[in-house]
Amino acid sequence: MPAWSEVRDLRTWMLRGFSLRGAVLCLAVLAVLISEVRFNWVEILMGRYLAATNSYRPESGNVWEQGRLRQVATQTLEQMVTDQLTAQREAREASSLAELVDGLSDSRGTMISAERFKALYSQVPEAVARTLFSPILMLRISAEKSWERVYLERENGQVGIYLLDRANNVLSYTTISGRRLESTGVGGPLVSGTLEEHPEFSGRIYPADRFFMALDALSPEVQRGVLPRPATVLAVEGNPVRVGISDEVNADAIRIAIEMETPRGRQLLITVGQEWAVWQLRLRLEPRLARPATQRSGWLLRGGDR
Repeated sequence: MPAWSEVRDLRTWMLRGFSLRGAVLCLAVLAVLISEVRFNWVEILMGRYLAATNSYRPESGNVWEQGRLRQVATQTLEQMVTDQLTAQREAREASSLAELVDGLSDSRGTMISAERFKALYSQVPEAVARTLFSPILMLRISAEKSWERVYLERENGQVGIYLLDRANNVLSYTTISGRRLESTGVGGPLVSGTLEEHPEFSGRIYPADRFFMALDALSPEVQRGVLPRPATVLAVEGNPVRVGISDEVNADAIRIAIEMETPRGRQLLITVGQEWAVWQLRLRLEPRLARPATQRSGWLLRGGDR
């Protein structure tokens, strides 16, 4: 037997479905949905609730926390990369060693090529430059082609400078503390060609690494007598390959030609050394020249090893 409240026809069912109570209920639900889409108040309320109760839920908030940590890590890495690129750009644009050192921060170092460092080093006054690195040492490791890059960093209030090879092994190390590095604009004239094109050097041509290794073993006074301005050589873009010693003496001075391998090909840098200092160097390069002082007058007529 059907219930007394059962709808018996379509008209009665429609009247009940579209009554005032049903319309109000539908409008209320629709208003809630529209306000949620417009203001996202459900998400806001839930987020505030979760944030307020996060300390009481050891596991429930891990997803949000991991996302925040990932975002912080990404921002930190991006800042580190930006700082490193900025430091490298400033190092490349530095016009002097003083500007490069002043631009170093306490939190990061900078890496530059050996060629760039030699160019900056050659601008430092010689008296200060010799307190950093021996220019003869730098010429020797350049000739040996073992020197690849330079790393600079601040440490304990000083600036450490490391000369590195291709494997980042330290070839030499020094620090700068309270020194004023000023540019001097040192530069030397270059002549295109090779040592064979100049007969005065014939028979006295030596590999550059052997020449500078022998010079590095001599006293600083002799080094200055042979190569009075080594910064001139360091200022050249390239590496020394061979060195020729002239067979002519002019006013107790002897011409020395350093053959450089440069981006523009082989070029010669001509300098002048003191006869007495060059003689001591040649004794190391050619031990057979050692003999009594009374027989040294004709030493320049003898040839050197190629």
